[in-house]
Amino acid sequence: MTYGKESKSALVKLIGGKRTTIHVYEQDQFDRYVGDVYCNCAFIQEKMLKNGHAWHFTTYDKRPEFAKWEREARAAQRGLFASLNPEKPWDWRREQRSGGGIQVY
Repeated sequence: MTYGKESKSALVKLIGGKRTTIHVYEQDQFDRYVGDVYCNCAFIQEKMLKNGHAWHFTTYDKRPEFAKWEREARAAQRGLFASLNPEKPWDWRREQRSGGGIQVY
């Protein structure tokens, strides 16, 4: 996925090798735990969104501050939003499941 490696690298810089705390607040329809991630008192979702390294998936999370942080990153063309037409991860996954993705060897 476009910008996936860069996002992963940004996340590793924030939390790699460090102690993190996850405040789980629910389980989703697939029984996965959903929570907020903190490392050294930093709210990791905030850092990732503000720097344009993540998307706010509004289908599952309605917090207005998340939408605001993404809008600010878009306006400043930070991270993945420096691209004219950044690919949404849910669109990319749907394309992969439908068999339309291009395999790279």
